[in-house]
Amino acid sequence: MLNFILLLVLAATAVLWFAVKWYKVNNVGKRGGYLLIPCKKNTTELEHIVKSCYWEEFFQPENYGREIILVQLDKSEINYLSRRLEQDYSIVHCVDITELSDFIKRRELKCREK
Repeated sequence: MLNFILLLVLAATAVLWFAVKWYKVNNVGKRGGYLLIPCKKNTTELEHIVKSCYWEEFFQPENYGREIILVQLDKSEINYLSRRLEQDYSIVHCVDITELSDFIKRRELKCREK
């Protein structure tokens, strides 16, 4: 009996985790603004900066939370880390400095259509 209860608790936890992840992925475009983090070759502790900003913004209400944009200022090894962080976190985006205005325009138009 105890094993059955433990199995139910684990299944409920897994379903809840997937539901929260699905909700956050589908509501990414409805955030209130953007947080820009510049990335260049001498940037240190980028992963810690992104993690702290992510958890700060993740728990904000929909209209007050911001999406995090990692702006690549030059071609360096930090770009690989920023791309990996983009894949790991749902509200993090990695954009080259030359594409920044186009990226924001596309996001704003997509948000208004919803």
